[in-house]
Amino acid sequence: MLLAAVLTALATLGATLIELPYYALAPGSAVEVDGLVSVNVPSAAPSEGRIYLLTIQLTRVNLVEAVRGVLDPEVEVVEQRQVLPTEVGEEELASYNLAQMDTSKQHALGVAFEELGYDAISGRGAEVVQVTAGTPAGMSLGPGDIIVGFDQAPITSHYDVIEVLADRWPRTPVELTVDPAGPAGPHRVPLTLDAAPGQPELAFLGATLTTRDPRFDFPFPVDIALEEIGGPSAGLAFTLEVLDVLTPGDLTGGQRVAATGTIELDGSVGRVGGVAQKTAVAKREGVDLLLVPRPELEEARRLAGDDLTVEAVDNLSEALRVLAEHGGDPLSPPPR
Repeated sequence: MLLAAVLTALATLGATLIELPYYALAPGSAVEVDGLVSVNVPSAAPSEGRIYLLTIQLTRVNLVEAVRGVLDPEVEVVEQRQVLPTEVGEEELASYNLAQMDTSKQHALGVAFEELGYDAISGRGAEVVQVTAGTPAGMSLGPGDIIVGFDQAPITSHYDVIEVLADRWPRTPVELTVDPAGPAGPHRVPLTLDAAPGQPELAFLGATLTTRDPRFDFPFPVDIALEEIGGPSAGLAFTLEVLDVLTPGDLTGGQRVAATGTIELDGSVGRVGGVAQKTAVAKREGVDLLLVPRPELEEARRLAGDDLTVEAVDNLSEALRVLAEHGGDPLSPPPR
């Protein structure tokens, strides 16, 4: 009996002390972005509503904690290789996540200023990420090609292409100057623009673009004071908060709005994972509206139930539209 008791005690001790190659993703916290964004300009406009970023807790687990996590619907237990590649240590991962947060801040500010009409992002041209078959770009361009000119107008970013396209009509011939992905030098590519699907009055190229080697030039300083949280998932929340501060009105309509998702230089919103835990945080904190990347909508709505409104967004324009549909003020240009 004594031996059995000792073995049981040792087994229990081992289960609590020996860490497994597994991590638990648990709900973290909701952080008000309003207190993080500092803008020293007279036009800064306070809002009654609040925008939140959502965090998760990531911890390595022992056997007991792993079993508890599996039984808890708000916790996800995953293999170590899913969060920590074998060649990367925990300290390196932490540094990488902090670097991702710094990049996310830059992207959020650049996209926000571009949305307000400032020339905030430039680079070595508009790089083709992908093309749609059967479109003008699909027949003339390929991934990796860089558009550096459009009808003699220099192109330094994908925003330049958007601006030029806005002045063109469908079914009109144009000429691009393209630096191809291969060893050949820049050359001219003639093509005829199409009409955008469902919007016959808008010119359509048929390519997803990003800015090659982006550089940022902001019209005035904006500080986002967040040092201890890593990862890129606060990008959309940062962009919305900067826009809310710099423009009249209240984008949230006085509500508590949480947002998760990366913000890319083209304004698109990317998935980041952990939506179950972030939805749990939003419910716990009494958030009114949660914005998530479209691929994560189904899971977020299933967990939200009737206590929380969840909407999917593919890009910044959709996020602004959803906020307006839920009572927020439409985006207005800031006073200059």
